[in-house]
Formats: sequence, C-alpha cells, structure tokens
Amino acid sequence: MLNPSNLTGIVLAGGKSTRMGKDKAFLMLDDKPFISHILETVKQCAENVLIISNNQKLDSLGVTRHADLIPCVGPIGGIYTGLTHSNTEFNIVVACDTPLLNKETIGILIDGIDDKHDGFIVQHEDVPMPLVGIYRKSSIAYFKEAIDEEKLGLQKLLATLRTKTIDLPKSHSKSVWNINTLEDFRTIKKNRKET
Repeated sequence: MLNPSNLTGIVLAGGKSTRMGKDKAFLMLDDKPFISHILETVKQCAENVLIISNNQKLDSLGVTRHADLIPCVGPIGGIYTGLTHSNTEFNIVVACDTPLLNKETIGILIDGIDDKHDGFIVQHEDVPMPLVGIYRKSSIAYFKEAIDEEKLGLQKLLATLRTKTIDLPKSHSKSVWNINTLEDFRTIKKNRKET
C-alpha cells in the first residue's frame, strides 16, 4: 500500500447542491458536518489534504482550501484544480456528499493501483463512481483538454483516460452512498439510528 506521504487527498466541496437545496458540506450527521466525516477519513490515507471550493466558510476547518481555477465547469474543474495544486503522483479524489466513506474502501482503491492506468475508480452494482477515485497527477492534461473543449461529462472523460474500474464488495456499499436529496439524507439518518 502507498505511504500516506505519497498521496494527496482532494475533497470536492464546490457543488451547487441544487437538488438538496442547501450546502451538502455542512449537513449534520452524528453531530458533525459531512465535510468533517470526509476529511477525517481522507486524512487517515493521505498526509496532505486539500479542499476544492469557493466557500470561505470551509477555512474554519483548518485545511488548505483552493478556489476553482476555472469556475462553473463542475467536478472536472474541481479535479483539475486539485491536481494542479497537488505535489504527489497519486491523488485520492472524493466528493463531500459521501459522508460514510471509510478508509477500507479507499484502501481497496489504493491496492488497485498499477502501472497501466491513470485513473482508478470504484464501481458499485455496475455503477461507476468517478468521485471516489484516485488519479495520477499526469492525468491533469486530460482534464484541461476536456475543459478547453467544453466536454464536461466526467464519464466521457474517463473513457479517454486509461481508467481502471474496481468492483466494490457488497459489504462496502454503504460507504459510497452519495447524498443528493433530502430523501437520501433522511434515509441515511434513519439507517444510522437502526445500526
């Protein structure tokens, strides 16, 4: 497994949260905001952690924050910004709306790294999840090209990148739940009470 000093964690917290209607980074779960859950997990795997967001309120978390270098281009722009500021070859990229993500799931990604691919993403029930992934610093050229050509679909970009998709065991399914709506949020809170 890679040493944490050779990994940078890039936490994307710049989404508009239109379906949720409020900033997902600050939704509370178990008395902590989503962003804090994510940061705690990523810090267990990467020595250097960055938040990508234009929201200055996140500065209170004591983690280096970078605003999008190219605004309004979605997750591709967030990953591009994170890779620009990273000093390591491998970079864990996660969105702030997966608060149950754990270090074991990230460990599966890390164990899947090889010399043949530039991107490594998890897949759950045949659904690829590019915002729980690891990207080489060198893949930044693909992200910049997609932005320049206004091809902002992340799945399409991954089709051009040498991407390895790693199937998650069923036991890890909850760790990659992503919370997009208030109904998702109610479900996750109900599930926490029952476990």
